[in-house]
Amino acid sequence: MKIYVQTALISLVILFSPGCKKDPIQPGNGNNPNNPNLPPTEEQLRDQIEQAFPFTPNQPLDAVYQCGRLGSQLLWYFSLQPDGKMQVLFTTDTHQDFVFEGSYTYSNDQLRLQMPGGPTMPFPNGLDELSTVVMPQFGTVAAFATDNMICLCDGHNLNSQQPPKVQANYDCPIINVQGATDEDNAIEFVHREIPFDLPVPGSIFRQQDIYVSGAINPSITRAFGIYRQVGDKFYASFRVASDFIDFAGDKLPIQLNITPPFADHNIISGEFQNNGQAIIVDQLKPEEGACDLR
Repeated sequence: MKIYVQTALISLVILFSPGCKKDPIQPGNGNNPNNPNLPPTEEQLRDQIEQAFPFTPNQPLDAVYQCGRLGSQLLWYFSLQPDGKMQVLFTTDTHQDFVFEGSYTYSNDQLRLQMPGGPTMPFPNGLDELSTVVMPQFGTVAAFATDNMICLCDGHNLNSQQPPKVQANYDCPIINVQGATDEDNAIEFVHREIPFDLPVPGSIFRQQDIYVSGAINPSITRAFGIYRQVGDKFYASFRVASDFIDFAGDKLPIQLNITPPFADHNIISGEFQNNGQAIIVDQLKPEEGACDLR
């Protein structure tokens, strides 16, 4: 049985740590760029993604960013919209959802986020912050930071096609990865893990359960990511956070040490089949069968 949990993240370190991970086991076959019978390597996928979704800076954005702010235990969501409007969403410790309006600009490869102040506003003195670093991936801004926060793309509206439903959850066949070790995967597109239970287009979630013969409980790893789609083909990454740490260097407001969440594949590719009723994931032994919509 699979269990899906979104843990409340209350600090920058917790926010950007992989989490939910126990003694990962490397799969048996790995990736070999010289063997066409194996899936593409992550570096090959990066090249394919860059070619399929080239990035043009200083264009309007249409994405939601999950942010951790210095001095705050809240998880903040910044929704940047194509018309220059910005919404800031958060859930309080008493489980109340709030949304406030602001604006943003993106020019000279720098984001500027603004919101008026006031006694009832989340930033009483107002918000006026400039990005110190912007990382492109998947043809959009995948992550950025200011002097006071780190933000990762949680989803976007760049896909012209959508899965057959919100929280489209696909159950993949159990595969043998080595000897007495089996692996069970689930993939979900368009989660609702933000305030007001809003759907987040362009988001993806993976849960990997690894069963070792003789062990009482499986080793479980869970992670969220983003994906892009061209026709029926999709590409996804679960390593935006660790990529951003490497990309930003010393330009972050706090230094973090983050590794990609999965021991096997943190960038995946695949395709939707049968009008979205099934998917094939290239990295999860597609010869064993498709992952079926539940």
